[in-house]
Amino acid sequence: MYEKKFKYLIYAVILIIFFGACSAVDNEYFEEIDNFRTKRIDFLQSRQGYMNLVGLYWIFDGKYTIGSNKRNGIVLPDNFPNYFGTMHVDKDFIEFTFNEEVLLDSTTSILNYKLSKSDLDHSFSWNDLEWYIIKNGKNLALRVKDFNSPLIKKINEIPIFKPRKSWRIAAKFKSYEEISERVIENIWGHQVTQPTAGIVSFEYKGNMYELESNIESGKLAVIFKDQSSGKQTYHGGRQVYLTDPDENGNVIIDFNKSFNFPCAYNDFTTCPVPPQRNILPFQVDAGEQYDRVKS
Repeated sequence: MYEKKFKYLIYAVILIIFFGACSAVDNEYFEEIDNFRTKRIDFLQSRQGYMNLVGLYWIFDGKYTIGSNKRNGIVLPDNFPNYFGTMHVDKDFIEFTFNEEVLLDSTTSILNYKLSKSDLDHSFSWNDLEWYIIKNGKNLALRVKDFNSPLIKKINEIPIFKPRKSWRIAAKFKSYEEISERVIENIWGHQVTQPTAGIVSFEYKGNMYELESNIESGKLAVIFKDQSSGKQTYHGGRQVYLTDPDENGNVIIDFNKSFNFPCAYNDFTTCPVPPQRNILPFQVDAGEQYDRVKS
């Protein structure tokens, strides 16, 4: 009798240790998700984020007046001067002439600058405003930021599905022979290229699925839609980063870390549209949900 009770006691201790260890691992994982969410908000509110975007103007060859007055060719936000200057777009260059001194690349005061279309990596700033030229496919646009935009403070929280470890899925990455570029559309209907390195395959509820990867900031990712898109989640789709492949191509897709495209929160963006092959026929109730931030 004593031996039987002793065995039960040993089993109980083992179970307590086992479940305690599991609980510690779970807590560590959920803390990881919480940290991911915090960093996500911090990024969106940062100078590099998307909540400070206040203008996007597609430009073509020709001359434009720029400023906040409605008579300008490009009507900038109200905190710009009425008549701020001119912009001349030709085959190879974009030339700005300003009526007030602005900073080029946050360092040099200028009134005039000729920007080569082959070297668009320059920015202009005045007070808390910044603007620069972006290339999207074959299209050029003037993008404007306001680092005091009220939208920045309105994105303190993004609704998410309750994290579940079952959405942390083991997958296989099969690389292409070499990194290539796929052609997809963005939300403006422009064709754009996006680097891709291979196919990610994974099993879900007994079925195998494949997603084509993209490369962003040197990391593997996938953009996707699923059966929650347009319902609980953003209609345009979401994105999730993958872990680095090991020597056997093993990766992790953690859908708990999937996030909305910038266009879910700001109209002055140029988000990609997931290709048809990346539309999943089931609901991914993990990661960010969609709740439009009011401007």
